[in-house]
Amino acid sequence: MKNFDFIKKLAEIIPDFAQLHEYCDKAEIFQSTFPEESASNARKALEWLVKNHLSMANVTLDPYETLSQMIKRPQIDTFINDDWNFEQHMRTVKKIGNYASHIGSQPVRKNDAFVCLRALYYVVSGFLFRWQAIKEITAFDATLVPTGFSGMHVADQSEPNVSLQVVDSVPAEAIDHPKAPEQEPKESLASEAITRKCLIDYMLNEAKWEILNVKGDIQGGKAAIEVKIEGMDKATYPSGVGYADYVLYSKGGKPLAVIEAKSTIQSADKGRKQAMEYADGLEKKHGVRPVIYYTNGYETKVIDGLGYRDREVISFHSEDDLERMIQKRGRADITDLTIDDEITNRPYQKTAIKSLVEWLNKKHRRGLLVLATGTGKTRVSISLCKLLSNNNWIKKVLFLADRTELVNQAHGKFEEFLPSESMSCLSEDTDPDLDARFIFSTYQTMINYINAVPVEFSVGHFDLIIIDEAHRSVFGKYGAIFQYFDSLLIGLTATPRAEIDKNTFKLLELENAPNYEYTYDEAIGDGYLCPYRLKNCTSKMINRGIKYDELNKEERDELEKVWEYEKALKGIPNNQEYHRDIQGNELFRYLINDDTIDNVLSELMTNGLKINCGEDVGKTIIFAYNHKHAERIVERFRALYPERGADYCQLIDNQVKHHSAIIADFREAEKMPQIAVSVDMLDTGIDVPEILNLVFFKIVKSKIKFDQMIGRGTRLCQDIFGPDQNKKEFYIFDWCGNFTYFSKNGDDIAPTNIKTLTQRLFELRVDIAKELQSSEHQEKEFDKQLHDELKTLLHKQVASIGKERKETRPFLGIIEPFREKDKWTCISEVGALQLKKISILYL
Repeated sequence: MKNFDFIKKLAEIIPDFAQLHEYCDKAEIFQSTFPEESASNARKALEWLVKNHLSMANVTLDPYETLSQMIKRPQIDTFINDDWNFEQHMRTVKKIGNYASHIGSQPVRKNDAFVCLRALYYVVSGFLFRWQAIKEITAFDATLVPTGFSGMHVADQSEPNVSLQVVDSVPAEAIDHPKAPEQEPKESLASEAITRKCLIDYMLNEAKWEILNVKGDIQGGKAAIEVKIEGMDKATYPSGVGYADYVLYSKGGKPLAVIEAKSTIQSADKGRKQAMEYADGLEKKHGVRPVIYYTNGYETKVIDGLGYRDREVISFHSEDDLERMIQKRGRADITDLTIDDEITNRPYQKTAIKSLVEWLNKKHRRGLLVLATGTGKTRVSISLCKLLSNNNWIKKVLFLADRTELVNQAHGKFEEFLPSESMSCLSEDTDPDLDARFIFSTYQTMINYINAVPVEFSVGHFDLIIIDEAHRSVFGKYGAIFQYFDSLLIGLTATPRAEIDKNTFKLLELENAPNYEYTYDEAIGDGYLCPYRLKNCTSKMINRGIKYDELNKEERDELEKVWEYEKALKGIPNNQEYHRDIQGNELFRYLINDDTIDNVLSELMTNGLKINCGEDVGKTIIFAYNHKHAERIVERFRALYPERGADYCQLIDNQVKHHSAIIADFREAEKMPQIAVSVDMLDTGIDVPEILNLVFFKIVKSKIKFDQMIGRGTRLCQDIFGPDQNKKEFYIFDWCGNFTYFSKNGDDIAPTNIKTLTQRLFELRVDIAKELQSSEHQEKEFDKQLHDELKTLLHKQVASIGKERKETRPFLGIIEPFREKDKWTCISEVGALQLKKISILYL
């Protein structure tokens, strides 16, 4: 009898389950004798499960798609449904299986193969339970795993295949709404003893500790087992001698850590007192107190000797980690509170840093700063790092953000203010320096690193981790980062305290309040941020849909094309009356059309804040609904304003090649684009002080995201309108009722009456051309030539005005006659006045 025999029974009903059983059976019987082959078969079993599940979800795989790519598909995320244990078991099988599959990578030991096998058992059980192929999950039994294999061993070269028989056997309900088991069943005492030993050995191996096999054998730089410790309390140990389960020694023979292991059915806390006593004995003998671990294989806690309370860790520290941890015991509280004014010179920034420092001095390891967008969160983090480094509290720092652009932005700021420090960006550098003092990464990239083969970073590699925008992406699969690393952890966010999820406070070990908060209103009042003016351009249709009976005749006529299109789709005769109500969620299919887009662009180009003496609209973000919507906005802009050039208005989203380069150009005041049409990518985090206009052309349901989007325009900007003419406000045009939805108000946008240089030039040319019509000037060659050139230029300008532009419609009675060349033969006084009226169109 073996652990995976239940699959054999399934194969009796559905024969194609036999391939899964073959992989699992080989993983089990080879575990002790051929650990690499065991891990390789476990990986194939996982691939078989994932391929078949994706087929059930109607996913067509690319021919060369890897297992890692398959697991990242959203259908697998949905299937896992935030079951952290299930996901970790899958990662374990993939990681150890990769050891076996990749030549030259980390060797697979017996205990590695055992951990992989046990994880595979719960992966297979989890898939089959969710597929409704089995009704219950029984506990893994380590005593059933063969201790040897004497038969002929031939490596399996087969590839996991999709079985239509298996795919068709799983009901659609199980794919659409998979139900997870309530919990993993507990193993027997005999089984858990084997499991505990293998789990602890696996964690030690992962931290690059070599475990000695002979009890009591002590060698430098290795993990010794059953180490004799004298001078124990005779009330507990009558002989005065105890035996520590594990002691980790430095290369010089110094005991760096002691580990006490208890049964998995007991709490790890049961071993705390015993571990402390072993540490006392080792300290008496060697003059240094080791770091203390107590564990039951599933839960491991550490006492580091730095005065922090006991805390849970996911694995053991490496030799270097432990050496640094013991060295830190000599550090004092942070007393040098010197803050570099070149980095942060504002009072609230200094208060934020000092509040956090006081918190850290009280033996807290995690904290949170809430600073309104534009008030310098990144600068505060740089100053904090410099202060902690000056006090010998930190050496290595990890900065995390959820997008490459935000990581690069932070990297640039750190390099600007800490030029002498070594830095590396994992998300961008082709050959990153993993030993740099400052590492910058996205969450996804770091997840890949901690699941790499072999693991690149030990659990104690970083002294400090900074999370940018701590309200996002710090839970679910990215939460594994903060479970893996054992470090100080500081969150930064612009999200107001009332909007922060309670899980953020829990992660950062806070009682529903940040260490310091500086709000948008405070920043406005203190003159550190700009307020906004708001124009609500919202149609009630966009918010709540269209009720046919509420429309007037003109509005119903506008919808005739919709009805014609739907009648054709539904096969309804043209002469048959047809109409219906349109729901709000349909409006981007029907109403966000060229006419609507033209209105949005006209409003921006007419009433948006402008620079360069009114010649150009200021830097602007248009928040679009999706990629197709954004594409059409850009296309319409180029059609309406061809004189602006192709780079003036550009699309920025993750479907655009080299979008990072376009964002970099958008940040530069003198570079194009002037208008960025964004699909999610510029909603948060991007720092462009020159932004003067925001256009909300999509519905936003998240209050946190809404506030972040407003924050794109709040930063101050010097001399933006000319020398000593600074940015004092920015404009928001809301077309989708977002400000009403979130009960936000703002001062109205007042139409500008300032004429641009182009307008003034157009009017001046009209006056000169009219004056040069007289016979006196026509007789002079120079005057006549100037007259002809001006009229040719003016005619060309008028003829180029597009009829589609919404702002031209009130002036079509003037424009259309002047498109004809004959109309320019002699400009009357009335004609000149009419032409001056249309000068406003030369924006």
